[in-house]
Amino acid sequence: MGSFWNEKTYLPENAGYSLFSVRYFLFLSLCLFIAALAVFLYGRASEKRKNILLRIFAWIPLGMEILKTVVLLAQGCFTPNYYPIGFCSLVIYLYPLYICIPNGKAREVLRCIICAVMLPAGLVTLLFPNWIGQYPFLSYFSLHSYIWHTLMIVYPLWTWQKEREPLRFRYLAPGFASVLCLIPIIVLINSLAGTNYWFLSAPTDNHPLAPIHYALGTWGYFTILVLVGVAVASLSAWIQNLFIPRCLKKA
Repeated sequence: MGSFWNEKTYLPENAGYSLFSVRYFLFLSLCLFIAALAVFLYGRASEKRKNILLRIFAWIPLGMEILKTVVLLAQGCFTPNYYPIGFCSLVIYLYPLYICIPNGKAREVLRCIICAVMLPAGLVTLLFPNWIGQYPFLSYFSLHSYIWHTLMIVYPLWTWQKEREPLRFRYLAPGFASVLCLIPIIVLINSLAGTNYWFLSAPTDNHPLAPIHYALGTWGYFTILVLVGVAVASLSAWIQNLFIPRCLKKA
């Protein structure tokens, strides 16, 4: 346990494991099983308990981020790369807003972002994790990442089970626009701080669009990344609307 809390700076190089290794498939399967179990148990809960769980878990990412920041500060490793502005970090703000905003239309827009954008982002990150080569599974930063991205799958599905309403495409456009409007801000931060938030500057080695970057360069990759992001979110919303209501009727 001596190295459990260590940031990668204080770990041996290549302390983790490789993509598509046996351990990768084992831990991926474990996360998906936990997500499926959480969705199953939530579906069996009463309406009162569903509301309580949605409210509690809306704040879990914020609590996790605070703990991570404390751990980093204690080790002197809190650098600009750890600001809470990563793409998957958006759930820190989206989940509490979804719970707290009383306006129905605003909640619908937030739910569209949570389900159509953040759910596939969490799933893709679990499929192509960028931390596994740096951390052993039983370490704080590894468990933090696995729990975080599993929650990104579970929470949107919980909103489906609670609302039992399809994603309305008229709310998808403002949802997508809200996220796209943040891109210039993230690009500016990346240029000033030398960071790579949202993978806008370049992909990691495990990123599925890494071959595009090698073939087309930075601007070609950036363009493809934005287009693929919008296409995946739109396809995600369509697939969810097609299958999830049917599953909810059978449940």
